[in-house]
Amino acid sequence: MLGFRMEEISELINDINIITKVNCVLYDKDFHILHNYKNSMCRFCSLVRTDPACSRKCLESDMKGFDHATSQRRPYRYQCHMGLTETVTPIVCEDVIVGYMMAGQNLQREHLEAVKERIAHFPNVETRELLLQELERMKLTTDEELDAMSNLVQMCASYLYMKKLIRFNETPPAVLLRQYIEAHLEDDLSIEALCKIFNMSKSSLYLLSRNALGCGVTEYIRQKRMQKACELLTDTSLTIGDIAERVGYADTNYFNKVFKRHTGITPGAFRRNGTMAKTTQK
Repeated sequence: MLGFRMEEISELINDINIITKVNCVLYDKDFHILHNYKNSMCRFCSLVRTDPACSRKCLESDMKGFDHATSQRRPYRYQCHMGLTETVTPIVCEDVIVGYMMAGQNLQREHLEAVKERIAHFPNVETRELLLQELERMKLTTDEELDAMSNLVQMCASYLYMKKLIRFNETPPAVLLRQYIEAHLEDDLSIEALCKIFNMSKSSLYLLSRNALGCGVTEYIRQKRMQKACELLTDTSLTIGDIAERVGYADTNYFNKVFKRHTGITPGAFRRNGTMAKTTQK
């Protein structure tokens, strides 16, 4: 279970909004709003969302932003369907994404004409005129200001974790998954085996892996096995066959192929390079 100390978190987000004049909203890991300063949304966006079809496009833009931020596990900047700039920053706690901070509804000079063009296609004529009026009132934001805002949001996200404003009441499944994989590299780590061990469906395991590990579980397992293989090749005198078995590959030839695909060289060449490097250092 995840706990949020919302009173203190809300105060922090309010301060960000007051100081920067940029709308910053806190979301949980399922993309539900936890706190929005004075339930604020710029007048321009409020007008856009009076049209049901445009409102759906707004939500689709936001979800694409969340998806990119989740897969990259770092802030993601994008333009919404009307051309305004938004930034989504994942909040990471114990290597698990537990929420997001979105800073947005910013207008950049280079996107101004594109925004006007999209307004021209807005279905309601009266709303179209109001949107143009609001556009005239909006402050133009530079890349430097957006970078500074992104840095500030990242610092605040780190502050939430450092001050334990977000905490786990029990070990989250994502941490258990990572710990199990890293402790059982030589065992059967097939999707079917992991689903049985963690009592979840393939789709649930996939979503958990994408959120917590930043990639599919199969790719994460391969990365960890190759990382361990490199360590064993460098630090031990085990045969390549023994190393293959210790990282979950019964077929040495297949291990050699996977290793070369991952590193660009064979295990033998990797070991020789490591030995030469140690000799040179001496």
